[in-house]
Amino acid sequence: MSEIGVSSVSEKGQVTIPKEMRDILGLKAGDKVVFIDQNDQFVMRKARTGKLSQTLENQKPWKAEALEFQRKIRKEWD
Repeated sequence: MSEIGVSSVSEKGQVTIPKEMRDILGLKAGDKVVFIDQNDQFVMRKARTGKLSQTLENQKPWKAEALEFQRKIRKEWD
């Protein structure tokens, strides 16, 4: 493992990702990154934005859908 760069943490907790690392990961402004804990070392990678992850992000929580379904069924029986 090699060190690519060093950054400081701002008062808001923000860190600038070194340009070399952004280039390696193919990061552009607005891209999301994921931080992974691997045995007390943190790994950063570009977040996947495949169709499945986008679909899941756009879904309502299943609990809310289940409650709506229950209410609809109960109204039909009243």
